[in-house]
Amino acid sequence: MDKVARFRRALIPLLASVFVLCALKEAAAAPRRDFALLSEYTHVVVGEEKEWEFDVKVENRGKQDEEILLEVTAPKGWKAGLFKKWDGYEVRAVKVPYVKDSNLLLLSLRVTPPEEVQEGSYTFVIHGRTRDGALRRDLNFTLTLKKGEVARRKARTIELVTEYPSLKQPAGENFEFIIEVKNQADKARVFDLLAEIPYGWGAYCTPRWEEEKRISALKVDSKGSEWVRFVLVPPPNVTKGEYPVAFQVQTGKEKASIDLKAIVIGTYKLRLGTEAEVLGTGETRNIKAIAGKEKRFVLYLWNEGSAPISDVNFYSTKPKDWEVSFEPKKIPTLKPTTLKSPHLQKVMVTIKPKAKAIPGDYLLSLTALGKEDKGTMELRVTVGKPVTWGWIGIGIVLAVVIALIGVFIKLGRR
Repeated sequence: MDKVARFRRALIPLLASVFVLCALKEAAAAPRRDFALLSEYTHVVVGEEKEWEFDVKVENRGKQDEEILLEVTAPKGWKAGLFKKWDGYEVRAVKVPYVKDSNLLLLSLRVTPPEEVQEGSYTFVIHGRTRDGALRRDLNFTLTLKKGEVARRKARTIELVTEYPSLKQPAGENFEFIIEVKNQADKARVFDLLAEIPYGWGAYCTPRWEEEKRISALKVDSKGSEWVRFVLVPPPNVTKGEYPVAFQVQTGKEKASIDLKAIVIGTYKLRLGTEAEVLGTGETRNIKAIAGKEKRFVLYLWNEGSAPISDVNFYSTKPKDWEVSFEPKKIPTLKPTTLKSPHLQKVMVTIKPKAKAIPGDYLLSLTALGKEDKGTMELRVTVGKPVTWGWIGIGIVLAVVIALIGVFIKLGRR
């Protein structure tokens, strides 16, 4: 019995160690989860205004995608919420990927005071939790209101103005923002030109009317203004989407910034081709048809752009009384084609010249029209007479020959 008891006493620590090791292994195998709510400024002093707006960032610091539910607690009488940057949509939940350079979302905290608000400090709390409730994070934000602060505070002497803060361009095109730099100080100053741009993008500045020059600083006279062209260059592999940008100027300790947005809408290049052009065999753009008979012709479509082309319909410009039809009659979506994924759409075109078409060459135009782009192809159709007319001609010739032979035989007997 003593041996059994000693064995049991030795076995219990061993089993406990195995259990702890298994638990540690399982914890190490599970993806690490974490997120943070961030703001560059967590306590600000403001003057008497109707509304304030501050940047808030949601960062995924884990190893898996997270859906985070958001809520703002405000002092009594105040209105506060999180909104999508540059848009008017209120945000109450976000999906944040864990992929590098995509794991950060920028939101705006908008704060509106009640009608009769007193000076003092007011604290707002931004609550965030994952959909499953496993993680919770809070961010405290304090706003101190001093109604005379605007008058006492040194007036801002830099102002940035642009007529078009948001631009749309197809992939591969540069974005050009024209920005006015206003110097409201009592002396001329030199401003350094800076920018916060998306990862992988490029940027440079030029004078508005001298595009060949590249500049990094700008001199502006007292109480004057100068225009600068800010050029944003997307990377070659840029994807469709919205990209926030901040253009800044700085002189000494004073800085001003303006928010811009580049919207990449993708490129659309609809192309048409024959079997010979696409596959190397089959019919070309010169085809043969018979008057009054249907001729079936294979047409191929593809999209050499970077974004899908939608609602592609077909049309034809044809000689009078000809019939042209397409199968399918419509293509809902034509995806971009690549070497790895060649999205070719096959369309069967049926062409029927009129029954009394005079033999010869005719031009026929086929058009594929989508919402974003269109493509056109011209065909040369050589029309011949039906084979039945050839047999009729042969019959007439044979009848004439037989009649002549009969006449010769009859005359020979005389």
